[in-house]
Amino acid sequence: MSQTRAIAGQPASLGFEYFRRYTTTKLPGLFESGFWDSLVLQASEQEPAVLHAVTALGAAHKNEERISLTEYNEAIRHLRHSLKRSDKEALRVCLITCMLFVCIELLRGGFKAGHAHLTNGLRILREIQQREGVTSDGDIILRSKAVSVEDTLVEVFSRLNVQVALFGQVSSYLLFVGDSAESPRTYDIPQTFSSLLEARKYMDALINGSHILGEQASQLILSGQSIPEKLYEDQGRLEAALMRWLHALDSSHEKLLNRADYRTKFAIPMLLLYHTMTRIMAATALRGTDEMIYDRYLPDFSLLIKQSADLWDLMRTAMKKALGLRGTSTPDINFTIDMGFIPPLYYALAKCRQPNLRRMILELLKEVPHREGAWDGFTVINMGDLLIEIEEEGMYDGIDIKPSCYLPDPSVAEVLPIIPASQRFNNVNVALPDFESGKATLFGRRYRGNNQWESKIVQFDSAFRKLNPLSWECIQNSCVGMC
Repeated sequence: MSQTRAIAGQPASLGFEYFRRYTTTKLPGLFESGFWDSLVLQASEQEPAVLHAVTALGAAHKNEERISLTEYNEAIRHLRHSLKRSDKEALRVCLITCMLFVCIELLRGGFKAGHAHLTNGLRILREIQQREGVTSDGDIILRSKAVSVEDTLVEVFSRLNVQVALFGQVSSYLLFVGDSAESPRTYDIPQTFSSLLEARKYMDALINGSHILGEQASQLILSGQSIPEKLYEDQGRLEAALMRWLHALDSSHEKLLNRADYRTKFAIPMLLLYHTMTRIMAATALRGTDEMIYDRYLPDFSLLIKQSADLWDLMRTAMKKALGLRGTSTPDINFTIDMGFIPPLYYALAKCRQPNLRRMILELLKEVPHREGAWDGFTVINMGDLLIEIEEEGMYDGIDIKPSCYLPDPSVAEVLPIIPASQRFNNVNVALPDFESGKATLFGRRYRGNNQWESKIVQFDSAFRKLNPLSWECIQNSCVGMC
């Protein structure tokens, strides 16, 4: 008997039906996903652990907390039974259920638990790839075209891992697109992309590589070491690959549009938005203590903000039209597990110190969907307010700063004070709470000159689902010399 028939007529069936009708279409975002489009529902027909996890996620999405908790516990019970086996099928059930648990926790605001599930899933996938000879050195290989259940699982886990890394949680895994351990560990971009999903996979690898390059350099600088030539070579490869990626997307544009579904018109500009962000990330990854370098990229930040605003207008207009909405009503699209607006806007908020652009980013964050995987928009807004307050130290008080996607006229810009290097944070990480009403924690570090680093730890209201007046408390401030 089908597993789904076993819950027919029970309260749990409400969660399953909601998942089947709504959750599977909302969670994947703009890109096709073998995991959400087919694998999960197929597995739920055969595996009780997956069925109960699916039902728990659907119920959580529908705000049926009692049903969700009951089904979550049932999924754990059945998963423990499955793990008594050690075969390949049992590992697949474990990984599918693990990703569903990640989504449940993120939807409920359980970010620490969600991150723990994600880390465990990535560790298991890496071990599988090592055992099967797909990878030999701890990297994770993302196939350009999925040919197995494991490939589909790598896709969905790696997507979320890239998001978490951008939020300041360091990724342990370099991501490469290839087909085996013999594939070169380079960003070997094809001349054209066969699909948007392929373009997306290469972009994920480039984001991941740029982030890890910056983390490697940061650790060296903090320990008083110089940056080796190899990292400059890695940076050159990343920047060259980003140029090839853009050329490949441009060469594929007409072909991709000819076979387009409703997602394509949004997915292409979303990829271009992430390309702009990643280009800045790669170019500044080896900046050392020089936060002033970001002022060279103000035109790029302006482009990123304009791309975000234009894409959001396009999506909002299309969704209102499709749903027959008028006026200011906005469709319920407030949770997706995939890449969206928040990561690039968060990055720009942390690194763009031009006051007009920075305030425009905050305005956009109030408009766009507020839950994107590990990202909570309200928390990012409050973090931005806090970062502006600490870095600017009131230097723009009394000046009329209007939010804008564009840089001000040079005659205006030259009279605006510039935030000095000593006030700019070199690194900012945010630890989200494990419950919706908790406080988030910002970990900031800035270079004060003369080999002195100031570390600041600040707790602030996460303010899920509503914007409260910002409340924050500095719980640690210290200044230390480099080793």
